[in-house]
Amino acid sequence: KHQLRGRGGCYKHTFYGITSYQCMEATPSLACANKCVFCWRHHKNPVGKEWRWKTDDPHFIVEEAVNKHVSMIKEAKGIPGVQADRWEEAHTVRHCALSLVGEPIMYPRIDELLADLHSREISTFLVTNGQHPKAIESLRPVTQLYVSVDAPTPESLIEIDRPLFNDAWERLKYSLSCLKDKGQRTVARLTVVKGWNSDDIDGYAKLVALGKCSLVEVSNLFFLSILRVDGEMSDLS
Repeated sequence: KHQLRGRGGCYKHTFYGITSYQCMEATPSLACANKCVFCWRHHKNPVGKEWRWKTDDPHFIVEEAVNKHVSMIKEAKGIPGVQADRWEEAHTVRHCALSLVGEPIMYPRIDELLADLHSREISTFLVTNGQHPKAIESLRPVTQLYVSVDAPTPESLIEIDRPLFNDAWERLKYSLSCLKDKGQRTVARLTVVKGWNSDDIDGYAKLVALGKCSLVEVSNLFFLSILRVDGEMSDLS
C-alpha cells in the first residue's frame, strides 16, 4: 500500500528493484520440517519430514494466487493517496516470493509450479530452510534461491530451529553445498536473534562459504509480541 501511494517499497525493492505492488507472496506448502522459535505463524501449521497431504494442481495454485493478488489490489481503489497509474500496474504480477510460510520445496510438484510462474513472465524468489538437500539439487532454476541459515553451530541449530530431522545440521551443510553447483543467483539468509544466535560470526562465515553464495542477507527479529517457546512465554526481541 505504501508504494501504491508513491512511498517506499519493501526490502526487495531497495535491494533488487522489484516493484512491491507487483510482488505476490505465496506458498504451495503450509508444512515445514522445523519448529523455529521465531516462526511468525506461532506453530499453528503442520510439521513433517515428508509430504503427506493433498497435492493441489500447480496451475490451480498459481491461478488462484494471481486472482487473490488482483482481488486485493482492486480493494485498494479509492484509498486516499493511491496513485491511479500504480493501481493499474499492480494488476499485473511480475514477481512471486515463495516464502510466505512453510517449506515450499516440500510440495511434490514445485517444478511445475515454477514453470507456470515463469511462463507468465513472473520472476521467482524461493526460500528453503535447508532440510531437503535432494530437492534443492533437482530444483529447476529460479530467479533467486535462498537457504535459511539460522544458526552457526549444531547445538544452536537445534535450539533455534527445533528441527524434526536428527541429522538437521548435516542436511543444512549439504543444502548449502548444493548451491555452488546450481549455476544461478543464490543467497544465504541469516535471521539473527540477540542472545540466541548472534555471536559466532566465524561459524556463519564457514557455512556461507560452503555454498559460495552470491549474496548474504541478514535480518533481525523484530519484536511484535511475546513468542511462545516450549510452552513458556519468551521475549525474543
